[in-house]
Amino acid sequence: MHIKVVNPKEDQYGNSKENIFLAFNDDGEFLGSSYAYPSINHHQTYETPYLIFIDINVVDSFNESIKTVAKQELFNKVFRRAKMLRDERPDLMARIYSGFENDEEKMSFYINNGFEKDYSIIMEADIPSNFNCKLPDSVKVIEKKIEYDKDFIEYKNIYDDIFITPLDRDVLEEQMKRPHFKSLSFLIDGKLAGGCTFFKKDGFGYIETVFTTEDNRGKGLSKIIMNYILGYFAPIGLKKTKLEVWELNKRAVELYKSFGYTEVRKNLMFPGITM
Repeated sequence: MHIKVVNPKEDQYGNSKENIFLAFNDDGEFLGSSYAYPSINHHQTYETPYLIFIDINVVDSFNESIKTVAKQELFNKVFRRAKMLRDERPDLMARIYSGFENDEEKMSFYINNGFEKDYSIIMEADIPSNFNCKLPDSVKVIEKKIEYDKDFIEYKNIYDDIFITPLDRDVLEEQMKRPHFKSLSFLIDGKLAGGCTFFKKDGFGYIETVFTTEDNRGKGLSKIIMNYILGYFAPIGLKKTKLEVWELNKRAVELYKSFGYTEVRKNLMFPGITM
């Protein structure tokens, strides 16, 4: 069976069409897609600031042999593209990586293709019942609405500039269905300075994201945001909180430890290659 892999005709979701690949069989049936997404993140992964995320998805309805061939073809194309992107910034240490989901089959696929193992850390902490938080007068909090395309694109642009993995709309929409879902923006002098998303999950107050903008890092805003989140969880009766963080994001790990979070386990999550 011959598999044809092509780029789409237009850019998609803020990503260049040259970074996106679509696979079809001889009958023109769509088999799957892959993409590479480059970003520079001196804050989260300062040792490897040039991050190139790749992802591959194949259509489940085909048999395993077809899916295996399609997945490998898509990997070959997207990995070649990722290395081209890497060559565009020879001044920065880079990491090509994948695997935002805790999916054993996906992890094995990348490792079998030469990627190194990497981990995320699951951390938990108790929430004191009397926990309360008073915001500084200079900080204002507003709830971010992201149900509509315009709002989503605006939020995605912020998210993708800060976090190591591009925002997945389907994942976000599933999170939005959970009890007590909040997406908050923290403003200083009327300008976005940071934000967070959190919700209730499996009896925990689950923190999905905490971020500050580049010009507000190192000023204590992350601690203000964490205090605000825990101050929200306590009055609604949540006694424990949980989050997941990339092991390489050492600053975030130390922040969470300062709030009493401890490691409960590690997940093989972000296999990659440093170049």
